[in-house]
Amino acid sequence: MAKQEQYDRLGVALKWAAKLHQGQFREGDHPLPYIAHPMEVLVSLRYVGGVTDENLLIAAVLHDTVEEGGTTHERIRERFGVPVADLVRELTRYEPTPEETQGLSPGQIWRVRSELLLAEIAKMSSPAQAVKLADRLSNLREAFRSKKGKKLERYVSQSRKILEIVPAAVNPGLWSAISETIRASDG
Repeated sequence: MAKQEQYDRLGVALKWAAKLHQGQFREGDHPLPYIAHPMEVLVSLRYVGGVTDENLLIAAVLHDTVEEGGTTHERIRERFGVPVADLVRELTRYEPTPEETQGLSPGQIWRVRSELLLAEIAKMSSPAQAVKLADRLSNLREAFRSKKGKKLERYVSQSRKILEIVPAAVNPGLWSAISETIRASDG
């Protein structure tokens, strides 16, 4: 019975995330609707990472809804409870303000954003880091389809740094999948 309730909540989260991301698309040629990304994060977390915890799976589905979907942590808390809202809060990126990036080149802005992201990941709880690994796996796969040259190199380098920050023990399956994806690109 508990499993049915778990997947009922997850189904509600999927429907809500699809509504919040409606009209958004991923990058690159022939982009899929944005909801494909949180769904890929969910599937990776569950089947590559072996995660069954309902709150983690729901957080995977909702991880971009504050940044990209226009909702708030309060609304997530009201709908899915404190544990999910807290996980999504940990996963929501801080973006530098225009004042913080004023006068910086695009490369410098990327470095600032990257340093902020890496610092955020280092402070995350292990459960949030597991979701972040699933997110990075999805984004890394997408990067190989949509980024070229220096942009791709920077993204792969940042992914390596994430693996240096997040211990493999957080989620060996996801950690290895990212490592293997990077290694395959080197060869």
